[in-house]
This record gives sequence, C-alpha cells and structure tokens, in this order.
Amino acid sequence: MTNVKQYFRSHLKANLRLITYIFAAVLVVSFLFGIENQPTSRYDFELQKTFDDYKCTLNIPVTILAILTYVIPVMEFSFFKRRVNLDCAYALPISRRAMGMVHYVTGLITLFGAFSASYLVNLLLLISRGKGWFDFSVLPEHFLLCLLVGFAVYSVFVFVFNEANTKGDGIWFIVLYTFVWVLVLSALGEVFDSMLIYEANKFPWGSLFDLTNSYKYIVEMDNPDNATFWQSPDMIAWFAFWVSLGISSFVGFFLTFGKRRMEKTEEISDSYFGFRTLIPIFAVSGMIFFGEEIVFWVIIELLAILGYTIYRRGFHYKKSDIAILLALFILLFI
Repeated sequence: MTNVKQYFRSHLKANLRLITYIFAAVLVVSFLFGIENQPTSRYDFELQKTFDDYKCTLNIPVTILAILTYVIPVMEFSFFKRRVNLDCAYALPISRRAMGMVHYVTGLITLFGAFSASYLVNLLLLISRGKGWFDFSVLPEHFLLCLLVGFAVYSVFVFVFNEANTKGDGIWFIVLYTFVWVLVLSALGEVFDSMLIYEANKFPWGSLFDLTNSYKYIVEMDNPDNATFWQSPDMIAWFAFWVSLGISSFVGFFLTFGKRRMEKTEEISDSYFGFRTLIPIFAVSGMIFFGEEIVFWVIIELLAILGYTIYRRGFHYKKSDIAILLALFILLFI
C-alpha cells in the first residue's frame, strides 16, 4: 500500500501541469459560453419589445463531461502502449493491477473535478444573473446522475482503449464504440420495423443529454410536464444499460489489466473487443440498415477492406478476414 501511495503521488505530480491546463480550459470555456448564453434576447412580435430569456445552460458542463470521457482515457493509458515504457514501469515494486488502478482513479478524479468546476461556474452565473428565474432544488440530483453516467462512459472507454496494443488502435476502438450502438440498433429497427428501437438515443453520452434536457424544464420552471425522463421506459432502459455496462467494463478492466504479455505491446490489436469483431458488425449492420441501396453496399464493402487493411497494417489478410470479405461480396453480388 505504501508503494501504491508513492506511485499515485508521483503519477499525479507528473501529470499536474496537464491537469492544470485541462481545468483552466474548462473554467474559461464554461465562463465564456455561460456569459454568452445567459441571458439570450427574445423578441416579442405582439408587444414589439425585446425581453431577456434566461436559460440554465446545463448543456455546457455536460458537453465538457462528454468530451473529457474521450480525452482522459487516452491521456492516462497511452503510457502503457509503448514497450519501452513498460520495461521501466513493470520493474517498479507495485503490481500491474494496482498501477492500472492508479491511472484509472487519477483519470476519474480529473474527469469529476473538471466537470464539477464547470458545473460550479455555470451555477454561479445562474445565481448572479438569473434573478429568480430558476428552481435550483433539482440540481444536486442532476449533478449526481451526470457523475454516474460519466463514470459509466469513462469506464467503457478505458476498457476498450486498453484492449488495444497501440495508442492509435485504442483511439480507433473508442471512436468505433461510439457509433456501433447506433448502427446495430438502427439495423435491428429495420429488421423488426420498430420506430421505438430506431428513435432511441443510442450514443454513449445519450442518457447524459436526455437527463439534462429533461431537468432543464424543471430548473427553468418552463413546462415541467415535459420533464419526462423518468416516465420514459426507453430512456430509463438506456440509462440502466449504460450504468450496467460501465460497471461491467470497470470489472473487466480491473481483472484483465496487465495480464496481456508485454511482447504484444505495439503489435496488431487482436482482441475480440477490437477490429476482428467490430469490422464485421459494422459491415453487416450497415448493409441491413441501408437495405437495397446498392451504392451504399459497395461503399461498405470498400470500407470493410480498408478496415482490415488498417487492422492488419497492410494487405496481410488472414483466412478469417478473407472469408468475411468474400461473404460480404457474395451478399453484394446477390
């Protein structure tokens, strides 16, 4: 435990400048966008008069939280994607799992701290300029729920980034996992002809903005009946899904971090959570979603070839890759 504490302090000190830059940028952006949007001017054509229209601008800290769930996993775990770093790191008197947890916790503290700072700036602007336009009683609830979703999405991206053997592949995994839910669920919506599936907010941070849009009606005291998040089964289901997936990702990260052989670092990322699974899923889902649009099928086939070329770092395809590409080509031909 003493070694873990020392490593945590050392790691935090090494990243202090970068964390300071993140906090400074968050504070400046939150203040500038808050000032710009609080209040906005609204012209009443009947009275021919301009009024100040106050908005709670909760989307500002929430957007910052969503962006940082992408940035911080890369910032914290890129260190482990270079073999030369591992030679030194794994020689330290601390277990690999504990080392990974230090980086995970440091990233989570940075994420929550930056979001809290942005939320506080936004709240102070509301208090100073709102003049009784807002109901602040639900903000603690909204704040805690945002932290929960932020933890979930951060954990998912930390897990998938660490399934890669290189930094570049890890970034690709994060980007692809942002959109895979959208495409798969859209394809299922086409198969089952279900608008409920098709219209669901399937992005990782979708629940974050659904929550915020609902709570805005309460905070702004404007049509509170439109705050329907907790009355919407699909929104509740997606919220529960992402929280559950976040917990599972954290457990998966905790159990698997550091178990991959060091020799695999900087090699081709062969995880089943990576390209070898994502490319076929994207290709098949895309073909189902676009139906009989033959032009899109050709584009998908070409993108699949490009994906395998990036995956294998050239035209060094394996038999399984060729089999999938041939299957897609046969579907295209039919």
